[in-house]
Order: sequence, then C-alpha cells, then structure tokens
Amino acid sequence: YKAFVAAAALEEGVITPHSRVFCPGSFGYGNRSYRCWKRTGHGSVDVHQALVRSCDVFFYAVGVKLGVDRIARFARGFGLGQLTRIGLVEEKAGLIPTAEWKKKRFKEPWMGGETVSISIGQGYNLTTPLQLAVSYGALATGRVMRPRLLLRVEDRDGETVHATAPEVLQEVPVSPENLAIVRKGLAGVVQEGGGTGSRARVGDIPVAGKTGTSQVIHLSHYDGVSEDRIPLKYRDHAWFACWAPAEAPEIVV
Repeated sequence: YKAFVAAAALEEGVITPHSRVFCPGSFGYGNRSYRCWKRTGHGSVDVHQALVRSCDVFFYAVGVKLGVDRIARFARGFGLGQLTRIGLVEEKAGLIPTAEWKKKRFKEPWMGGETVSISIGQGYNLTTPLQLAVSYGALATGRVMRPRLLLRVEDRDGETVHATAPEVLQEVPVSPENLAIVRKGLAGVVQEGGGTGSRARVGDIPVAGKTGTSQVIHLSHYDGVSEDRIPLKYRDHAWFACWAPAEAPEIVV
C-alpha cells in the first residue's frame, strides 16, 4: 500500500523525490506513539529509501499530510476499493475508507490517528490479493486492466473461435514522471542491498515489488506480546506483490 501513498504524495506535491523524513523508530501523533517495524529506526530517508526499506514512519508522516480523502482518491485510481470486474459473482470490493464513509458507517468523525494507520494499508483498509495484483499491474503500466479468466476458446482443431480482448478500465491519476520514481523504488526493494524483498531476486530477471503485512484481526490485548505467544490463526500474514521484468512488464504476481 505504501507505493500508492508514495505516488499520491508525489503527484499532490506533498513531497518531492528529495524530501526527507527522520525515522527514530516511532512516530508521535497526539498522545500516541506509532511504531516502525524497525524498532531502532531508519534514520533520515527519502521516498526511494522509504520504499526500499519499507519505513513506516516516512509513510505515517506523509499520510498525515495527505489526509484520508486524498489517499482514498489515489488508491481508487489504481483500482483498489472496487470490483476488478473479473466476472466472479462472489468477488469482494474491499474497502478504501474516507471521512464520509466513516460518518455514514459509524456516525463518527474521522480521527487523525486513523490516517496514520491507513497510510501503511492497515486500519479500515480491506484489499483482496486479486485487487493488489491488478493495482500493481497499474503501477507497472499506468493502466488499470480488467483481469480475465478466459483468454480464448479453440475448436477441436486448435483454431481460435473466440478471443477476449484486453480491456483498460482506467488510466492511473499519476504522471509518468512520478510513476517512474515509484517504480524505481519498487525495483530497489528487490534489487538493492537492504531492500526488504531481496529474496525475490530471480536470476538475471529484474523484479520490482513490495513486501507487506496483512492483519488477520486486530487484538489490542496482544499489543507488546511476542508473536510466538499469539495463536497461529491470529498472527499477521506476510505477502509480496511484484511484476517482472521491472522495465518491460510481462507478468504480475
């Protein structure tokens, strides 16, 4: 999710490629402290380094500057929070929250601290793996495509009877220049030293992608408890989204 926040912040002028945030290992907002995954912190990082090292504090700070509604607008611009239109009747649309959504759903105003959480894809955010694949394809190409289950129908002689054509649902709301900055960061996640996705290197094929964490359930009484003491079914899931080759995309995973 950090890739979409980075794209939004660059496009809105909230940051430039040279803007830096100091990460001491936590981010203070109101009377609460939000931890970075790296307890000792990442030090001073720009957007490229923040993507490569997956610095939570950088995106906490940037997300607060953007605000929930601008984050939501750009996330939806990459296909999140809506059906992919793949044609499966039980497909879920996920959820990209807005201030208006919370007011309608809970009859409560949006709180600034909630923006901190959604800035790294947590909180109210709900995303399916299929949506993430489509949105990473959009990062790679600049277009949100409709995914297809059926490529073509052939007769018994192998001749094509029907072929489904690629369908562009929308163009992403980010300039090619800013997309290039995000893409370079995602390539660095895998290809650069210190990148959190270095284990995804595949021979001489350059891969661009992002590591992430999916919360199964929020259990406040487990805050501060070591993971091995949390029941397995409640532990967070690790996941990874990518495309390859990085400069000439053919496949998204």
